[in-house]
Formats: sequence, structure tokens, C-alpha cells
Amino acid sequence: MSTPPTRPIFKTPGITSAQWSRISRECAYEAEKATAAAGPRTPTAYTKGRLFKMCAELKGATFVGRVTMTDEQWNQISASCGEEADRAVAGQPASRAKDERREDLEIECARRKGVVFHPL
Repeated sequence: MSTPPTRPIFKTPGITSAQWSRISRECAYEAEKATAAAGPRTPTAYTKGRLFKMCAELKGATFVGRVTMTDEQWNQISASCGEEADRAVAGQPASRAKDERREDLEIECARRKGVVFHPL
């Protein structure tokens, strides 16, 4: 039996999905570049994750934690909690505060549904 994937989860209020996609690619590249010359005994996976997290945080994201579950499980919980959070902030004017509240509600919902966010 294979191990489900582990994915880092970030809150990204005020960052569009296109911007987050670019930031994610840039940070992955920077982490890869910084660890490319590491020796074989260096824990590069941990270092890459840490470097990616620092890069993303410098660009405005907030690290929530790492989640280990299948894509199907995560996608179902994420979609359900996203809809719940959207309903909760519906009618509020567009603002960074609204985006932050929506993402906080989405994370709270995921925790209620049993998602455990592990530190890096």
C-alpha cells in the first residue's frame, strides 16, 4: 500500500490563484537551486520544504501546516470547506479582511472534518 501524498497548505489572502501559481513555481525553483549542490547525507527534502516555506512567506503567504491524505480526500474536504467559507462571507465587500476571514473559516472547517496540519 502506498503512502498518501503530503502537501503544504498556505493561506494566501489577497493573492490570486495565478499569482500563487507563479509564487509556487518561483519558490520551488529557488529551493531546488539552493539545495542542488547539497551532499548525499544532507536532508535536502526537509531543506527544500523549509526554503519553499520561507520564500512563500516572504511573498505574503502564511504556512498553515502539512497535510498527508489522498488527493481524493483532500479535494473533497477542500471543496466542501471552501463552499462553507464562501457562504459565511457572502455579502461582505471585497477586501483583504474578507479574504483572510474566508481562509480562516476554511482551515477551521478542515480541522473539524479531521484534517491534521503538521508543522514542517
